[in-house]
Amino acid sequence: MILDTFMYLDYKEAVEGTSLKEIIDDLALHPDYGGGGIHYGEYTVLREAVENEQIGSLIIGCQSPHMGYDSGTWSCTFQNVEQNCVYVVYRGTGDGEWPDNGIGMTSAATTQQKRALSYFEEVVETMELNEDTRVIITGHSKGGNKAQFVTMESKYGDVIDVCYSVDGQGFSPQAIETWKSRYGESGYEEKVQKIYGIHGENDYVSVLGNSIIPENHIRYVKTPVEKTNFAGYHDIKYMFASLSYEDGKYVTVFHGRKNSDVGQKGDLADFAAILSTGVMGLPVDQRDGCAAVIMHLMEAGAGQKNGINGEKLHLSDLKDFAIQGIPLIAGSFFNEEEGRKLLWSVFYRDSLDARPQSRIVLQVDDQQLLKQTAQLLEASDGINRLINEVREAANALPFYMKGYSAMYHRIKLSANEMEKLEKKLRKICQFQEYAADSYKKWDESV
Repeated sequence: MILDTFMYLDYKEAVEGTSLKEIIDDLALHPDYGGGGIHYGEYTVLREAVENEQIGSLIIGCQSPHMGYDSGTWSCTFQNVEQNCVYVVYRGTGDGEWPDNGIGMTSAATTQQKRALSYFEEVVETMELNEDTRVIITGHSKGGNKAQFVTMESKYGDVIDVCYSVDGQGFSPQAIETWKSRYGESGYEEKVQKIYGIHGENDYVSVLGNSIIPENHIRYVKTPVEKTNFAGYHDIKYMFASLSYEDGKYVTVFHGRKNSDVGQKGDLADFAAILSTGVMGLPVDQRDGCAAVIMHLMEAGAGQKNGINGEKLHLSDLKDFAIQGIPLIAGSFFNEEEGRKLLWSVFYRDSLDARPQSRIVLQVDDQQLLKQTAQLLEASDGINRLINEVREAANALPFYMKGYSAMYHRIKLSANEMEKLEKKLRKICQFQEYAADSYKKWDESV
């Protein structure tokens, strides 16, 4: 987990063969790290942890940027001084990788998972790893998912002793069926027995998809986070944090030892599991659309429009999300006990144990949607009339201007472009009518 935390320093300038303690010492005055900047929390965890000689003496190697891999595939190895133990570590979701996460909910394998596999197998061959070396593969979030994928897929699977997935999400039914078909039930079970899960008590990513980690291999770690810090529930450094209330405000302190385990998931994780079950229960094409919208929103939050491999959002994805995803999310909040419990935990800030006194109902104003659609259709009719007027104006030009003047062709081209936009507007109107009808049926069923 300390090595997984290191990956979030996003420090890719370390010299191969340098010890972890040397790297952290070198960053003591760096403004982003020891200087109190953006990665100060992770740096603080590591600064304390490397005082443990077993951790501080680990040697970095096989850094993926030096091996030609893309920025999303940030991974490296750490080896002990005796050279009989190697950690292969994957970072969580990197630049442009969020859409790839969504593809993993419907596909047997994604591009980034395959690149993680390629990296591992190149490491095995480069370092000449074999069963005499203890090989531990690990990662946080998408890194944990990659670690699991490599454990299940690699032709060098026999050299992997154990996989630790920290807050790593699960897989699609297609991926699991592929492995069961390839290895048989006993072979599949033998592989998953190598995988262990370490999850934050309120982590909302590890419950996504279908988990392959045996239930008795999963531990939940105390993760003290301020209630308003939603991202913190999935941030690995908070598994090394303590939270106190001083002088009217919360103060978070990071330290170098993992927090104690807790017995079970928290409210947020329970709700996320219910929501994931609902999404995974959708037909594949609708699940794909919902996952695409959610992951592109996450990517947009990180400042990127498209995925690292050119993944783009389509109108059909938005349609799936509006018609299937939004009602599913709303229904999970208001109809499921876990959702109502979470809502009340949020609104009753002084008491996480407060419970709603009655059922909460969400009513969708389908008539307002239809009213807006009528207004859009009226605008579409106006555009159509304008298109006809433009074409009539073009045709009214004298014949000698039509053959030799660019004006005629530009006017006709403008009319054609307006017609394309008008058709798109009508498609949006059809979509809104369909959405209004779906919301109405859903509202009536509630």
